[in-house]
This record gives sequence, C-alpha cells and structure tokens, in this order.
Amino acid sequence: MRIIRTILAICSIVAFGAFIISEVIQLGSRDTTKPQITAETDTIKVTSEYTREELMEGIRAWDEKEGDLTAQVVFSSPSRFIEKGVCNVTYAVFDSSDQSASLTRKIKFADYHSPQFTLSQPLVFVEGEGNSQEVMSRLGAQDVLDGSRKDWIVQKESDVNYQFPGTYSITFEVENSYGDSVSESLPVHVVSADSQQMSIALSTGIVYITVGQEIDPKTYITGVTGAGGENIDMDKVSISSGVNPNVPGCYEVHYQVKDDQGSQGETWLTVIVEDGGED
Repeated sequence: MRIIRTILAICSIVAFGAFIISEVIQLGSRDTTKPQITAETDTIKVTSEYTREELMEGIRAWDEKEGDLTAQVVFSSPSRFIEKGVCNVTYAVFDSSDQSASLTRKIKFADYHSPQFTLSQPLVFVEGEGNSQEVMSRLGAQDVLDGSRKDWIVQKESDVNYQFPGTYSITFEVENSYGDSVSESLPVHVVSADSQQMSIALSTGIVYITVGQEIDPKTYITGVTGAGGENIDMDKVSISSGVNPNVPGCYEVHYQVKDDQGSQGETWLTVIVEDGGED
C-alpha cells in the first residue's frame, strides 16, 4: 500500500507540474494588447441613402499583434436624433482574443427633412358622402429615412361636418423612428353636388415647397371631365392661388371649371411652405 500511495503522490506532483508549465506557456503567449479605433472627424455628413463605405469614412482600427482590423469593424444602426437630422453611430471591433474597442461619433443627414404628409387626392367631398375612413384612405406620410409612416398617423383635432357644405380642417400628427414629429392642420372641403357636376383631376392633393420656391398650379392638373363624361380642355380651368411662397404655412390653390350649360366643378390643392433655412 505504501508503494501505491508513493506512486499516486508522484503522479499528482507530475500532473500539477505539467499544469503549472501549461499555464505559464499560455500566459506567455496570451494577447494582452487591446485593439484601437480612431476617426478622422467627430462628425460626418451622409445622405439618407448612405452606404457602409460612407459610414466607414475616416474610421481606422488596428491591433499591435494583428495589424489592420479596419475591415472587421461593425457599427450600430443610427440612434434616435440627438438634434434634428443628427444621430450617434457606435463602431466596434474585436481581435482574435475577443478583446474589443469601440468609438461613437455623430452622423448628420445632409438631405434630411421632417416627415411629410401625402394625399392621393384632395380632401374634397360632396355633402353627405364624406367620412373619416375616406379621409384616412387618401392620407399618407413619407419620411426620407423610414419610408412610409402611414400607420403612425394620429388624428388630433377635427371640426368637419360632412353633412353641410363648408371649409373645415383636421389636424394630424406623425412621428418617425428617430423621434422627429410633425403636426399639420389640413383643410377639408364639403361641397354641394351642384358644384361637382364636372370633375378636375389632380396628380396629388398636397405639395410641399421650401420658402422662396415657386410652383405652377396648372402642372398638377391631369384631366378635366365634363358633366356627360367627355374630356374638357384643361385650359378651361380657372386657377386662384392663395400661396405665399415667402412665408412658411399651409395654403391652398382653388381650381374651377364651368361649361356653357352651367355645369361646374371645383377642387383644391393644399400647399405646405416649409422653412428651408437648415444647413
């Protein structure tokens, strides 16, 4: 038994010695240097259709043992806005020992503007025929970063009575995923059936322009239909514009047409003038 105990003790000592030697060897070969990331600038400008190459502009990553790691850099999706049109993006890189480095810088979207409402056709209804569902079917919202935001539109206020002719308004609000929200009070017209015997079709129900930008209301007419369904010369349409392109706000263009038999038609184009002074 004494011999067996002696042999076991020797084996234990040898195993422990081998373990110590192994740990010393691993410690000597272990990578203790962490990678680094640098950026040439703290802020870069990109477009809303940015590419990986654009976001990587000026970024460099390296490790003392492994060399250039720039191609292995990954980055987060842009954060919510820290100011309008400006986000944070975080870059990270790992070496083969799973040691990491990170860096955060600002990304400014040079072509950014707030979400805008869209209208497939004007908010004009014959008395007794309009309703809120029909309004929502015509209304949409687009964002340069998120695309369609129709499902995020919220109705805030409305004074519309679809049973009586008049000019009313509905206030809508929409927000994009970056935290930028806009609110707009859009005009709604309820008209008598007599004023809709003829039809004026427009390519859109709403147009956005920036301060100082002129529009030609006639270019939005796509067709005019007479009381009998016949095509009417678009030059027969009279146009009255209340748009002041020098002052931000919500305006309208009024289109009217009449024939020799007394039939008539009318519609309105909503024009939103936005402040274009952002850098």
